[in-house]
Amino acid sequence: MNLLFFGGIFVNRTLQMPGDFSIRTQAVTGFGEPHAHDFLELAYIRSGWAQHTVNGKTRRLEAGDFVLIDFGEVHSYDLAGEGLTVVNCLFQPAAVDPSLSRCRSFRTLLSSCMIGVGYACAGVGEFEKIFHDGQGRILAVLERLEEEFRCREIGYYPLIRVLLIDLIVQTVRMIGKRAPAPSGAEVSWILEELRRDPAAPHTLSGYAAQFHMRPEALSRLFRRQVGEGFAARLRRSRAELACRLLLETKDPVPEIAERCGYLDGKTFREAFRAVTGLSPRAYRTRYSLRGRD
Repeated sequence: MNLLFFGGIFVNRTLQMPGDFSIRTQAVTGFGEPHAHDFLELAYIRSGWAQHTVNGKTRRLEAGDFVLIDFGEVHSYDLAGEGLTVVNCLFQPAAVDPSLSRCRSFRTLLSSCMIGVGYACAGVGEFEKIFHDGQGRILAVLERLEEEFRCREIGYYPLIRVLLIDLIVQTVRMIGKRAPAPSGAEVSWILEELRRDPAAPHTLSGYAAQFHMRPEALSRLFRRQVGEGFAARLRRSRAELACRLLLETKDPVPEIAERCGYLDGKTFREAFRAVTGLSPRAYRTRYSLRGRD
């Protein structure tokens, strides 16, 4: 039995695929029977429209819409409009990262590849499978994937992996813009960003805008969960970085101040003393001497 959209083998209504990656664009007419498959699929409506059912929920798909289909999910294209073309990107999670060989859902894939964005990945639930690529960013990545897969020039497979990661990043960004963050996920995100790069220009107002929150509300949430205010936590994160640099390098204090995100030495010294009780030079002298004992 030939089913639409897939080039794999139909076994007990579960499609399988050779290899761990495939992509193609094709014109579609008619409809296909409900089926599942043993891989992840991102189906992108390039032109036309289709009536699609996944998990018992039927939606009309227009150009720019794309659907995320997990392992074992039953779905079908019930009706195809004139001029319907679909880009089908099929892959095993191990094509992105070998450690994901047991991954069976887009939600797990997105969460594993993008630590700290669980609030966005929550948007990929049992029924929230359809998204719209308003700016064409998903399509641009799919076109590059299809070109690499078709031409198969030297180094194409590592590049496919990179492009799949790009596809994941663009998808997470899109989901994050439409998915409301549950209480607490915002704070986890901020803490991860402070840990990753304390010297970056972190601002509470900037994070509030990112999460579509009022700064006052985010400030209260941060203090309630962390036990200290945002400014105090940022100052402490930068002081911890400064402590390491003071003891592990011979860089001058003004240079360390800049590397920790401070534009002037006075502000750096005041912030450092507020956390450690010592000036940067006194800290370096005291603890460098202890290391020699």
